Amino acid sequence: MEGDSIRPTAQIKEMLDAMKEQWQSMLGMAIMFVVTIVIGIVIQPFYDKPEFRAFGEAGASQARNILLEFVMILVFTAAIIFLAKWKKDWIIKYGILGILFIALCYSTIPLTNLIISTPSEPLEFEINNNPYEIISQKNESFYASQKLVNSTTGDFGGYAFYSFSNAYDENGVGPLNMLHQGVVFFTNEENYTFSMFDEGMIICDGSSWLKLDQSHDIAEDLNNNIDCSLGFSTNDIDWYISSNNTLHKIGDNQSYEIPEFINNEETINIWSTKNNQLIWVTENRFALLDLPSEGGNFTVSFETLYSTKITAATLGTSLWQETEVEQQLLVIGDNDGNLTAWNVNLETNTVPSKEKRMHLDNGFFNGPIKSVLLANYNNYAQDELFVIDSENLRMFRSSHLVEQINMTINFEGDGNLALSNSSRNSVDSVVFIQMNDKWQFVSIDENQFELVNEWAALIGLCVSIFLMIVLYIRPEWYVVNSVGILVGSGVIAMLGISFVPWLIIIFMIVAAIYDAWAVYKSKHMLDLADTMVNLKLPILLVAPQEKNYSFLDEKDTMRERDVSEEDWELKTKSFKNKKEKSTKDAMFMGLGDVIFPGILVISAITWLPQGTMILGIDATIWIGLLTMVGGLCGYFILMGYVALGRPQAGLPLLNSGAILGYLISTLILLGISALEFNISF
Repeated sequence: MEGDSIRPTAQIKEMLDAMKEQWQSMLGMAIMFVVTIVIGIVIQPFYDKPEFRAFGEAGASQARNILLEFVMILVFTAAIIFLAKWKKDWIIKYGILGILFIALCYSTIPLTNLIISTPSEPLEFEINNNPYEIISQKNESFYASQKLVNSTTGDFGGYAFYSFSNAYDENGVGPLNMLHQGVVFFTNEENYTFSMFDEGMIICDGSSWLKLDQSHDIAEDLNNNIDCSLGFSTNDIDWYISSNNTLHKIGDNQSYEIPEFINNEETINIWSTKNNQLIWVTENRFALLDLPSEGGNFTVSFETLYSTKITAATLGTSLWQETEVEQQLLVIGDNDGNLTAWNVNLETNTVPSKEKRMHLDNGFFNGPIKSVLLANYNNYAQDELFVIDSENLRMFRSSHLVEQINMTINFEGDGNLALSNSSRNSVDSVVFIQMNDKWQFVSIDENQFELVNEWAALIGLCVSIFLMIVLYIRPEWYVVNSVGILVGSGVIAMLGISFVPWLIIIFMIVAAIYDAWAVYKSKHMLDLADTMVNLKLPILLVAPQEKNYSFLDEKDTMRERDVSEEDWELKTKSFKNKKEKSTKDAMFMGLGDVIFPGILVISAITWLPQGTMILGIDATIWIGLLTMVGGLCGYFILMGYVALGRPQAGLPLLNSGAILGYLISTLILLGISALEFNISF
């Protein structure tokens, strides 16, 4: 009993002596640990975009994706061990070199881009009072109205309707001094209805019918003697719905019954098509209506009901344009913050099909959708999708729904979206958001969304190629470490931005359990480490204990370093004579031991709520740094065992320290609400 009680004390003393003896290599390893994670933090903003997330924005909180990542790790490990046993080292070497080259580019390109590129000015809203109210977008211009009120009596006298075609006037002044043409519509009714057609819009106020397009003439396009509650125009035929809820053709006395839902549901938007149909969106449904022809009726040819209230709709060019014939897309937003889309053919009477590639639902947006807009900001290819939810303006482009704008908005009421192209060389378009009598606007251009400078991409690629050549020719420890640090930082950034912290924590716990089993029970992780050392591949970091150490001469194996509990005393005794032997030894740490704590650091910075400033730095950065400190605490405990020459499973200690650092710092700096368990399977 007495001997057993003394033995742990002796072991601790021997461990401390070993750590003192090898403090230089331990410090070197700690510095590499920190540098790898810090580089990951530096390049995190470059990758913090939806298109870089491994499973998209929605997939960042889905547990099945982390499970898939873990399975891929198991498959990779099994493949390496299998190939090693079959003496296929050349497959392992060249396969891993190829993977490392790709991962190396993940860090060299954004680092080069950071050094040689001039960052674009951040997008910022400007705010101004404006008498106009946005009505609807039309290609590269939009329509707006202005109430006409007698300044003396305060009496309402009608509306002025404008078509804004450019964000700046002839002198380059704007964007509120926009180029426009207008028409005055005298009316006693303050409420009017509108519908869009191919060339413009139709406006009705109950007693008048106005066609407003690019070449409107008030003398020809205004009819003051029509009982019109809603008007339409298609194929040069003009229609209206009267106050007695019947459909009429202008110039024809025949009337037609209308679908019942038109009277009972609030209309969101209406578009006339060239094939004599109406696209009709109400708060409850999307319907396609056939206008009467050759004695036919006004009928519903297609409709789909929504269980959640529809709040916004837009029609434009499809984000998935696949043919030379322009494909139209109807995008609908609802009160729960979901977007759905329908492919609509405006040339033929085909049934609309739901666009299954529109994955912007299930909580992707914050609160109700206030406005949606399909419009082309740069006159190139298909439209972009602009969305306003309860907090932000967001822009998505291309079939991959790449999010390139996400700006916070200060709301006052509902927001209406419009976009106007610009003739200025420095601005492609201006996005307008009208809220009550205030407008917010922001200028956007293609240069602001440039992912990487072309020269930066080329130089970063060349740097990666050069490092791989040096690694292949002379894989000395400093080359292995340099490549390993850059590879690790790139992987940390890519994985960290792809998953929310709780998924990373689950991943780390499972990986730590597996690592312990693989090192202490099956010991196949030692075989994997030996294979990597023999092939001189940088999926580990090397901390020499002496200046004349050469990784090229490394012959020692993890199996040889492994000792049983019975051999512990013998191993620690032999350490006493270590200085006399001049062993030229080194410490090794698998790159995964750095990557796992690192991805939690990046995930915290990426996904935790921002805005709490501490000493001028956002709290998420502090949490990330303290998570790294937690990992370092686990590292120094780990190094105590490693200093005695015993192979150790690194992840249990490193991951535990990082997780504790994350949980404690998040609770202190952001509160328990920031630890919400917001994941799904």
